[in-house]
Amino acid sequence: MAKKVQKKHTLKDLDKMSIDEAQKLPFAVRDMLLDLVLADGRKVGGKQPARQVGLMCDWFEEDAARLQKIKAVKICCGGFIPVDSTGEVPTLDPKGQFKLVFENVKTAIKKAGTNMDRIVNALIFMKNIDYWGQMNDVYRKYIRCSPTRAAIGCQDLNKSYQIEVVNLFAYKVAK
Repeated sequence: MAKKVQKKHTLKDLDKMSIDEAQKLPFAVRDMLLDLVLADGRKVGGKQPARQVGLMCDWFEEDAARLQKIKAVKICCGGFIPVDSTGEVPTLDPKGQFKLVFENVKTAIKKAGTNMDRIVNALIFMKNIDYWGQMNDVYRKYIRCSPTRAAIGCQDLNKSYQIEVVNLFAYKVAK
């Protein structure tokens, strides 16, 4: 029996479809289309400084019509701090805390039914902005999709936290 080859859909194909037609597509196809919609929505307004390339985009255009067609859902989460599964801060080392925070983000995003490449916005507070470069080194290993992002120095973070991911938006496709 010949294996059925599934057509590779494009954004042009999606744009031509009605909402009903698009929502009848298999989940896997709508899921793949979500990645295309999100990539198309990420915008850079001009030449980025070398330190910014790949870390963030200048803005994200939320294409509500396309997102509705594929049954995309926005996920909003935040308050990620450098604690382990016991609720304790296992290290005071900034780089160790950065890694732990992004592991916590990755775990939550996965539980929400999406992945790190679907993050479109992030707001990060850092106790010491002098560690911005170190934080970016860790960030790049976890978030490769260039969301809109701000990293802000905030000396008044709770306890001994070096970082908090305060707010994060991502998308997933509803079943």
